[in-house]
Amino acid sequence: MRTRTGGLVSDVGRRFSVAGASHVGHRFSGAGTDLRRNLAILLAVVGLVCARAPMAFAQQDDASIIGVIVDESGAVLPGVTVTATSPALQVKEVSVVSNERGEYRISSLPIGTYTVTYTLSGFQSAKQENIRLTVGFSAKLDAKLKVGALEETVTVSGASPIVDTTSTTATTQFTRESIELLPTSRNGIVSLLAQAPGVRTLRDVGGSSLNQVPTYRVFGQAGEAYSTLEGVQTSSLQANSGQANYWDYTTIEEAAVRTIGNSAEVPSRGVNLNALVKSGGNTFHSNSSFNKTPVKYQADNIDDNLRALGINSGTGISNRNSASADLGGRIIRDKLWFYTAARRQVDDKLPLNTFMPDGKTAAVAKELSWFHTEKISYQMSQSNKFVGFYQYNHKYDTSVISQFVPWEDRGGLMTPSRTAKIEWQKLYGNKLVTSFQYGYWTYDSIYWGFSSRDREPSTDQITGAIKGPPVTIGQRPHNPRHHYKGSMTWFQPELFAGSHQFKAGFDYTDNWFGRQYPDFDLDLKFEGAYSSALYNYRLLLQNGAPNQIEVWNNPAYAKVVTHYLGTYLTDSWNVGRRLTLNLGLRFAHDNGFVPEICREAATPPGNLAFPAGCRERQQFNVWNSVAPRLHGAWDLRGDGKTLIKGGFGRFDHERQQVPELDAADAQVRTQVVYRWRDLNGNGRYDLGEVNLDPNGPDFVSQTGGSNTVPSPNERQPKSDEWSVTFERELMRNFALRASAVYSKYHDTYRLVNLLRPFDTYNVKVTNTDPGPDGVRGNADDPGTLFTYYEYPTSLNGRAFEQFARVNDANADQTYKSIDISVFKRLSDHWQLLASYSGTMRDVPITVSPTSPAGSEFLGNVESGPLNPNGEINAHEHGWESSTKVSGVYQFPFQILVSGNLEERSGYFWARSVRFTGGRTIPNITVNVEPIGARQLPDSTQLDLRVEKTFSLPKQQRFAVRANVFNTLNANTTLDVTRLSGPNFLKPTVIMEPRIMEFSMTYSF
Repeated sequence: MRTRTGGLVSDVGRRFSVAGASHVGHRFSGAGTDLRRNLAILLAVVGLVCARAPMAFAQQDDASIIGVIVDESGAVLPGVTVTATSPALQVKEVSVVSNERGEYRISSLPIGTYTVTYTLSGFQSAKQENIRLTVGFSAKLDAKLKVGALEETVTVSGASPIVDTTSTTATTQFTRESIELLPTSRNGIVSLLAQAPGVRTLRDVGGSSLNQVPTYRVFGQAGEAYSTLEGVQTSSLQANSGQANYWDYTTIEEAAVRTIGNSAEVPSRGVNLNALVKSGGNTFHSNSSFNKTPVKYQADNIDDNLRALGINSGTGISNRNSASADLGGRIIRDKLWFYTAARRQVDDKLPLNTFMPDGKTAAVAKELSWFHTEKISYQMSQSNKFVGFYQYNHKYDTSVISQFVPWEDRGGLMTPSRTAKIEWQKLYGNKLVTSFQYGYWTYDSIYWGFSSRDREPSTDQITGAIKGPPVTIGQRPHNPRHHYKGSMTWFQPELFAGSHQFKAGFDYTDNWFGRQYPDFDLDLKFEGAYSSALYNYRLLLQNGAPNQIEVWNNPAYAKVVTHYLGTYLTDSWNVGRRLTLNLGLRFAHDNGFVPEICREAATPPGNLAFPAGCRERQQFNVWNSVAPRLHGAWDLRGDGKTLIKGGFGRFDHERQQVPELDAADAQVRTQVVYRWRDLNGNGRYDLGEVNLDPNGPDFVSQTGGSNTVPSPNERQPKSDEWSVTFERELMRNFALRASAVYSKYHDTYRLVNLLRPFDTYNVKVTNTDPGPDGVRGNADDPGTLFTYYEYPTSLNGRAFEQFARVNDANADQTYKSIDISVFKRLSDHWQLLASYSGTMRDVPITVSPTSPAGSEFLGNVESGPLNPNGEINAHEHGWESSTKVSGVYQFPFQILVSGNLEERSGYFWARSVRFTGGRTIPNITVNVEPIGARQLPDSTQLDLRVEKTFSLPKQQRFAVRANVFNTLNANTTLDVTRLSGPNFLKPTVIMEPRIMEFSMTYSF
């Protein structure tokens, strides 16, 4: 790649440089240096703390065992020795002694299955076995000791609590057992979250979403998700929170999905997903598997109705297989454990209604991902433990190909991502627990395309046809994050009317995000595809006719920075053994800015709109916020089986790098749109066909970059949540949960042009509605007039464009939700999770009212632009719901049957029209009916599994299984073309057909 010189551009370019075209995007310079530097800092800090401070730190997701011990008369018993043992412990046992109130607490326990023993001289010993501790679970185990000889032991098995009487969150736990037994849980983050009550995801059929950007929302609310892998934040600071959130789910030991009542330890309101990777052990263990989806068993779900809409070939697979293996064990017994894993998955797809140039052969979009994982656990002493972790993912996918993108113009990207940590945990007795962790997460990509270099990029705004190189070609995003976190937990059994567990902690993240669009290079390639742009513009057509030209600012080297420090203080206050108050405050310092930058002039024809120059640092308002979280739980009967919990939580919005910051970066990909007159009729852009003066008569608009600034009056968006939940253990290992939630967003953003206020849009442009076919004067015309608004010609040109995000109370959103779920833990040969969730969404001004499905997963803090056109049919008000059932039954002879069933309501939408005729706004796309006038159909998906396991000597196991995904072969339309015209109602996404997957697993 050619280098640039001069100013900060050269420096930024070096930060993004790549070593050799054949490995473009594999490694950005500076990333490894940053990681080594931060690890050195961490080791120095840990060494200093070890030497100077008698403290220890604890993870949010560690489990605990609590309880009260009494004699046969009900009198409390102090002085009882309580001992917990488990294969998950790197020490032989953990012991505490009950206090004068008979209470005990064993904290900071790793997830796993435990045996708890109670001993006191003069009494029979008591033992409780098979106590399953999950992520963040606090098991209440009360014990009653009988007078007798110490040698006599009363054993109770299978009485593991299923209701957490101290927790005020709504949590769905996915243990290793449940993940292994269900048809889809190992196929990625989307297929896992799809089983959680209240969570709506992309549709996934047999792992079809593994390589897609994971997007999801909870109780109707998108964005603000907070995902951690081994305690390291992996959710991106982008609108949908899911960018590069790719994990190897074959390595997950357990995951917890929290949807209501997040504590002060969690910064945001959205889905809180916490996953822990498997660990080693004193005994060696391994799991190897191979999965294959034979194409010959793939069904055809294209029926006459779809054919009538122009769909002749469905979404399908060309080749899908996966191979994985892991190994865990000991290096030194009870001292040093290891775990390592690798996985490779091929997922070559057949996009919907997409063909090779012959028009008959289905086109293939190749996808490949592979992972490797390493984890080390070092128990330095009884109270000191260190954990190191690293996971790498490499993803390659042909994502730019569809029925609107020809095979010869396909494109895609390659994305490597990395997650790493080093953690120190320390315990002092049974009252003080502390932890410190440094985490690192990053991803970088390279975008490429196969289109011929002599083809100009173009998009038809009516038909949706896209030709030429992808607009993303050459893009190289880079997003490193350094994540420091620590906490201190102090248990005080007798202090002010009860026992208290105080916890103080911090999260500090140093994030930056950039996109490089390098110099044009005719020869730069990546695996046979061009990985550098050639044209600095795109042609915009209307039904094949020349209309406009979109000019870009390449080359560009964008970079935005955020520094976030969150500190919190919580108190889990137990009053009278039946009431628990979980009180918390979160203090956050959130600083986002665009660094000072200089650039050279853009490549023609963008050099007039984007000349050489420098721009000073764009400093956004620094937010210093305080967020209370006030929740309580009442054990109605005192037996740990019936619980009412709820409360209030405020959540402060965390500054997003995209779109909030990068929209104000002069180096971000920026578009200026001009009118284009194809004077010689050759269908190509030639000099002299456009007046490229950004303040001239051909200027239409600019999006992002130098015309966007921070608003000094901007306030931090916030959301408030009120919730109440009832939980009841109906029988052993079986529980019911019913929740009601009310959420409200405050100070929602709208994008305003500061130089063209709302009231300057006072020129009416009136058109007739052409009806669904987009053609005026025929039978489907509804006979109605439609008006949009433009501004006077005196305000035309880029000189009158300066955009900023401002708060608008009229755009504040509310959500009213219910959730009813039942859960049966795996016991007595069966397991069940079933739920019904529904939300009344009230969104006054939708951020993208005319956009296709997928925009529903964008964050809730953004609303439509602050002008009259942004409010035309932009109000969404409606009920969305989902019903989910997943279950497992183990038959004799080690035969297992399991399944998932989900039925969800379709999205609300409206027909839109692209109107023309204005002078300052020559064309615009708006809804001509309210959102909700139309609704996509409800969809149902059923997945089934049959498995047979063979027990081999020395605890070895071999299993064969068959999965059937989309068993009903549903062909539900998941999205359609919403724009009036020749493709109106044409499906753009349908459910993938029924497929069968066969797999083999060997474990010991």
